[in-house]
Amino acid sequence: MMQAIILAGGKGTRLRERLGHLPKPLIDICGLPLLERQILLLKKHGFTEVLVLVNHAADQIVNYCASKENWGLNVHCIDDGQPKGTAGATLAVFEQLDHEFLVMYGDTMVDVDLTRFYRHHKQVEGMAATLFLHPNDHPQDSDLVEMDEDGFITAFHPYPHEASRYYPNLVNAALYWVRKQSLARWRHESRPLDYGKDLFPAMLQRGMKLRGFNSPEYIKDIGTPARLDKVCADFLSGKIERANLGQPQAMVFLDRDGTINREVDHLNTPEQFELLPDVAEAIRRLNRSEYRCCVVTNQPVIARGEASVEALRQIHNKMETLLGRSGAFLDRIYYCPHHPDGGFPGERAPLKKDCDCRKPKTGMIDLAIGDFRGCREKSWLIGDTSVDMETARRAGVKSVLVETGYAGLDYRHWATPDAIVPDLSSAVSFILDHYPRLLSYCRKLTQDFGAGAIVLIGGQSRSGKSTLAAVMRDALESRGQRARVLSIDRWLKSDAERQPGVLGRYDMDGLQALTARLTDRELRPDRLALPGYHKLRRRQIAAVEELELLPSDVVLIEGTVALAIDISNETAAHRYHVDIDETLRKQRVLSAYRLRGYTDEQAFEIYATRQQDEFPVIGELARGATRISLMDMG
Repeated sequence: MMQAIILAGGKGTRLRERLGHLPKPLIDICGLPLLERQILLLKKHGFTEVLVLVNHAADQIVNYCASKENWGLNVHCIDDGQPKGTAGATLAVFEQLDHEFLVMYGDTMVDVDLTRFYRHHKQVEGMAATLFLHPNDHPQDSDLVEMDEDGFITAFHPYPHEASRYYPNLVNAALYWVRKQSLARWRHESRPLDYGKDLFPAMLQRGMKLRGFNSPEYIKDIGTPARLDKVCADFLSGKIERANLGQPQAMVFLDRDGTINREVDHLNTPEQFELLPDVAEAIRRLNRSEYRCCVVTNQPVIARGEASVEALRQIHNKMETLLGRSGAFLDRIYYCPHHPDGGFPGERAPLKKDCDCRKPKTGMIDLAIGDFRGCREKSWLIGDTSVDMETARRAGVKSVLVETGYAGLDYRHWATPDAIVPDLSSAVSFILDHYPRLLSYCRKLTQDFGAGAIVLIGGQSRSGKSTLAAVMRDALESRGQRARVLSIDRWLKSDAERQPGVLGRYDMDGLQALTARLTDRELRPDRLALPGYHKLRRRQIAAVEELELLPSDVVLIEGTVALAIDISNETAAHRYHVDIDETLRKQRVLSAYRLRGYTDEQAFEIYATRQQDEFPVIGELARGATRISLMDMG
């Protein structure tokens, strides 16, 4: 037998205009009373007995349960008399409690995997209680909970909070598994007791073990008209059902340093932590979408002995507090404390190892995918380094490179991002707004691409060619056609080997020979050694990575001079030229050269020179190609 208690004695004063003469638990939620939705959830997860603790308008609740024949469960409505507080009401029925029971508040809309919650509670024997916790968008006026690395609760921080302190964004969501024996000390208390404000802190003071269960699943109170309307809107839109971890979740993984906060080499104190502009607004947009938002960050300062775990916790508390003040939150923070190399003063030897979680390895993402039942095909990683882009590639999620922090110029890996944008705000706009429209467009555009086709995508530099190619690939693969993207920038010549003009900057002979082999499906190689171009050193590097090819793969070749490649078998080729507003393109070009260390004057000189030697050639190459403007799609 599994037992649940529903605390259903509230009057619902703030909902009086909506309730009329009904008690609060019978408030309508899109066609069913809230109480009925709670009991049906309990029944779904195998509960057989429900104690409904009633008070105001108790007879109406009793009669409603009887009219439903108690939903085939042992439902007992118990009038708890004078208000005793949430814990006090439970203590009043102590003799009727099972050895373990679930506590649910009668004014919360809940869609939680209660079986999963119970499994978590049973992982560690002897817990006084396990609390359902989650971050929210207003932690500054919420009662907060603090946990250690093993998930044990270490502190409660009731509202109001000290303005000078930083707190973790972890809120008591009012859903608990409780062990009956842990209540015995308080069973004869006559004063009202509240679980969150009184009982749980008192348990902690007495050395009892409390555990937290941090989950993003849907649980919201309906105590005001505005909150009730929000819950009903979420139900009608399907958001509540989709938030249940029984459904695959779309996720956005965020790198921390250089993406969320200003890059500081080996940041190790809260004082060094500073949010980048518009970061909180961007994360708030993700929160209001249906993406789970998690940080995945390498923190070798722990292994190197430059910061303690407690110092890192304070840094993350500051991050969560600053975000929370702007109505934003992170669903989870994952960090790797390891470092493979030794020789640092004060280093922690047990953490000096080649682990599975340090990016570009995928351990943190794999863990998050398991915790949230994430869907890799719908998920993204946003970061500022080539390490982040390689992590995304290995993890099977899409990637966006932001030009804050290292802006991808660290050159530790050669993975190509799906999009390059100025900052986190632009990355979120791309994921939520631009990508869906562009994907829809590309699905139509690629309908007649046959197996083995070659697609050439040309246009001025920084016009969006690589983004178009990446989304074309996604559109093809969404219907089961594998595709590969080749960036012509990999074939830029080293500075000393270049000839005049835009075509003289590329190894056109090598590109032409390669394309001839790709076009002939019998000659197409099954593995292709790809060169790389180091923008800071202005040097081509041979064979930086390998690409596996199948004869049936669609090959998308994108780059400024892609349309200069001659393909003899025109039936297998598709040609596109990407247009862009020149004011925007100029801004992108100047920004790109500033990031490489050029002065404003030097960047403008390169832009002006390229206009003279590129525009006529690229304009001529565009003849006969299908012209596409990504600006038309937002």
